[in-house]
Amino acid sequence: MQLGSSSYSNRRRGGGWKKWVFVLMVLVAAGAWVGYVHLKPILKKAHIARMFHNEHQANEADVGLPPDIDIPAPVPDVSATSDNEIKQAIAEAKMLEEQDDILGARDRLFKLLKDKRVVGEERQSVERLLGMLNVILTTTPRAMPGKVAYTVKEGDTLSKITSEFICPKQLIMKINKIADEDKIRPGDVLRILDHPKFEIEVSKKTNTLLVTLNGQFFKRYLVGTGEYGKTPVGTFVIDDKIEEPVWWKDGKAIPFGDDENILGTRWMNISATGNTTPVKGYGIHGTWDDSSLGKQSSAGCIRMKNSDVEEIFMLVPRGTPVKIVEN
Repeated sequence: MQLGSSSYSNRRRGGGWKKWVFVLMVLVAAGAWVGYVHLKPILKKAHIARMFHNEHQANEADVGLPPDIDIPAPVPDVSATSDNEIKQAIAEAKMLEEQDDILGARDRLFKLLKDKRVVGEERQSVERLLGMLNVILTTTPRAMPGKVAYTVKEGDTLSKITSEFICPKQLIMKINKIADEDKIRPGDVLRILDHPKFEIEVSKKTNTLLVTLNGQFFKRYLVGTGEYGKTPVGTFVIDDKIEEPVWWKDGKAIPFGDDENILGTRWMNISATGNTTPVKGYGIHGTWDDSSLGKQSSAGCIRMKNSDVEEIFMLVPRGTPVKIVEN
């Protein structure tokens, strides 16, 4: 009985491990099912993506496109490239100036002014440099388009030469460094700007005065115009030029140098042309008060820094057209 009892007990212990194996298998199966349920959507998406990729590559092969065409090339920064080109062109012009190639520098700057990308401060910088170079070329013996060599003949006077070339006497004297107009001699070779076609345009909006020569930019100046829009608009012509002008106020002559004389060092009278309403007493003149420039502050005339009006006075002959616009 004891032996039999012991055998029964051993059979019970030996059969227990099967139960635990069965339980473990059930748990593994349950875990696998749960994992499949969670992974099924992910696997489906991956399958669809793989099919799309294969189909996309097939389409690319059909149209002869490279397989990496779906990665767009970076778009170049056009504005940055343009800015670099403009800065480089300005630097080239300055380098030519330093090398004393004034004409080459000027031509480079003319091209920049025609470039519509050159705006704002860069355009102002180009205009300032170009204006300076134009004055240098025009007021020195340097060769430039429109400038000729003239040999003084017997009986010539500077006034006669001025009338022949329609070039202001002061400009001829400046170019050729003539201190005394009565001391030119036959055989002297003078450099003269031949019939220069200067034109002036004044903007009341920007309070600037633009000078052009033969249809090209020459120089831009800051001016003051009439307060409350008093400066007349239209087309005019410079019909008189006066150094150290007298100012007439309420019928009284106030001489040059008097503290009450507001006309500065030069006066250029303008008269209306074409269909512009005739005006009287208007002109371009200097001022002792530079703070009034860049704004509408005068009684109607166009006022300039004395050094600027003296420069224009020297350059432009009588008969020079003047256009005054609102914008």
